Amino acid sequence: MRRILIADQLIDGFNQKPIKNGVLIVQDEKIEAVTTSDQIGNNPEGEIIKVPGGTIMPGFIEMHAHMHCSAEPEAYDHVTSESNQELLMRSVEAMRATLISGVTTVRDLGSKNEIAFAVKKAVQERKINGPRLLVTGTPITTTAGHCNFFGTEADTAESVISALRHQVKLGADYIKIMSTGGVFTPRSNVLAAQYTTEVLRLAVEDADRMGVRVAAHCHGTEGVVNCAEAGIHNLIHATWLSGDSAENWDYRPEIADMIAEKGLWVDPTIAIATIRTEKGIPFSDEEILASAVLSDMEGRFEILKDMWDRGVKFVAGLDTGMSYVEFGDFAYTPQTMVEGMGVSEMEAIICSTLSSAQCLGIDDITGTLEPNKSADVLIVAGDPLKDIKKLHDVDTIISQGHLIKRTGKVLI
Repeated sequence: MRRILIADQLIDGFNQKPIKNGVLIVQDEKIEAVTTSDQIGNNPEGEIIKVPGGTIMPGFIEMHAHMHCSAEPEAYDHVTSESNQELLMRSVEAMRATLISGVTTVRDLGSKNEIAFAVKKAVQERKINGPRLLVTGTPITTTAGHCNFFGTEADTAESVISALRHQVKLGADYIKIMSTGGVFTPRSNVLAAQYTTEVLRLAVEDADRMGVRVAAHCHGTEGVVNCAEAGIHNLIHATWLSGDSAENWDYRPEIADMIAEKGLWVDPTIAIATIRTEKGIPFSDEEILASAVLSDMEGRFEILKDMWDRGVKFVAGLDTGMSYVEFGDFAYTPQTMVEGMGVSEMEAIICSTLSSAQCLGIDDITGTLEPNKSADVLIVAGDPLKDIKKLHDVDTIISQGHLIKRTGKVLI
């Protein structure tokens, strides 16, 4: 089917300025042409979808989801107690909710193998509704390490390599490894490194050999440094937490320079405070005391902005599925990049589309609006270049050529 999308402007995902009176022509699953309203004549052939005042743009790319997590306050209890059948049902609904929010590509960054690969296959075969899905399957962690309750425990270089190869054998699109502990795991040390630089380097080398990339969770500065030195393709969180109880942060600008020089990507997962503030879910005193991030968001944003200014490449990940972070909340990430980090609206949109596609190695398929690329397209009701919050108001969605939402009405 041929569709003609018409709006006040079009953001193609790679140019810094929008195309005024933009028109996107979609033929079946591909983009046919990017043009303007004065070039299509009075009676163009095809179904016309017109949104006055709207903005045509690439579909969002969510870089950090956990499809089998509930996003409820009891998310940890659910993932550690529910059967695979229950988690599978959660995951199916999560993927639909993600798609109808405007996310047309998702990287699931750690879910049970039995869940992640089954859901990906079902989406590909169109048995269920969902975005394009890239998965890591279970994360690699140490014994009793972060997310050990659904991860693959590996304590030596040999066992890490074996675990990595097993995930590739199962069909993993990316590898996830836990460089430090995390707050989701009781008795896990967020400050301490779980793996040495050498172990991480060997993992990267083996992944490179097999044509996959590695993402690593890292909160404490020791873990961030190890990831940078090892050449981890995508640092997750990169929180720079200090091991000194008197200081929140142990930021190393020289390591940020290394990250930039090596061309590594950072997914800072910065929107949780924005989400809870806007939804009226206050943090408890205990949560604030336990988290440097929550007690000093200004300091966190200053560090991230300095990294940005040094040329570090950012992508947009939400950590969807964690408590209070729902499958449909993606737009809070570019919103927080603008409001917190101080980047421009266009830069935040490019991070949420093209940059994320580049990090995934699929920018030849999606991430921008160009002829012959996949028709992963949104029409936003308004101008997100003037008000980034307009990204929450997605009027129309096309995913791989399939019409998901039209003029505000969900069709799946």
